[in-house]
Amino acid sequence: MFDADAGRGFRHVTIDDIPHHIDSQVVWIDATGATAAEIESIGALYDFHPLAIEDARKRQQRPKIDIYDDHLFLVLYALDPSDVAQQVAREVSIFIKPNVIITSHRYDIEELDAAAQRWAEHCLGALPDTAAMLTYTICDSIVDGYFPCLDEFGDHIEDLERSMFDRGDTETLEQVFRLKRQLLEIRRVIAPTRDVFNAFTRRELPAMGDATLAYYQDIYDHVIRSTETIDAYRDILSSVIDVHLTLVSNRLNQTVRTLTVASIILMSLALIAGIYGMNFQNMPELTWQYGYAMAIALMVAVGGILAVIFRQFGWW
Repeated sequence: MFDADAGRGFRHVTIDDIPHHIDSQVVWIDATGATAAEIESIGALYDFHPLAIEDARKRQQRPKIDIYDDHLFLVLYALDPSDVAQQVAREVSIFIKPNVIITSHRYDIEELDAAAQRWAEHCLGALPDTAAMLTYTICDSIVDGYFPCLDEFGDHIEDLERSMFDRGDTETLEQVFRLKRQLLEIRRVIAPTRDVFNAFTRRELPAMGDATLAYYQDIYDHVIRSTETIDAYRDILSSVIDVHLTLVSNRLNQTVRTLTVASIILMSLALIAGIYGMNFQNMPELTWQYGYAMAIALMVAVGGILAVIFRQFGWW
């Protein structure tokens, strides 16, 4: 918890300690893994709207901002850049009042630790110690965490592109579809975030003040940039799939063409063998001493000539 009136420090507190800080200038309470009962208790202390408390308890909400009489309820999602293969968006519920910020989340989120460090630096600088600025610091840290994650996706896509040309096997194609599905899931939680910060930039939240308007505009631009990056990556993956299908088609055409060449050569040899294999009484060279050798030599010559011709055409 951060308390501006208590030396601007961070420390661990219990729910029983929270009432002593209700009248503080700015308080940030970060509840990690809070139970439904604990969220209910905190909500009752600060008189949050029952619907906001219910959304925080049930989780898995769509990114949104709810505006109530004396407070706001915000839902954002943080990403984990350390594990792109098993990417899971982590939900953060944020209650905002003029003198208190409460963040509730199930798992530890590094972006919130970064926000705490940034806020401590802000407090030592020229930025105002207000709930609006603290909210900006938290939201900006969460959104800035999108870029390292997307960079990891970009590196993974480049590796898939190279492996597609090197191998082009089914396993690579499965990874492409898996990555595309992950990007779709991430877009579902990032794209609605645009509407959240668009509300901040449209001056719909007078409690946040005009002093932080430019800061929230910066966050909005970052969200737009993240969404566009996701869309670009999905287009690239679609192109990779098209390239894979093209490669498969080319390989199939090459295989069919090679088999066709082999069939033509074997058909020509079968024609010669069929002619000399007919059991007629009056056939030229039927009793010739060198007839067998002549037939074999003719087959070799015809097969060799056809092979050279097809090789010049580039068919095999």
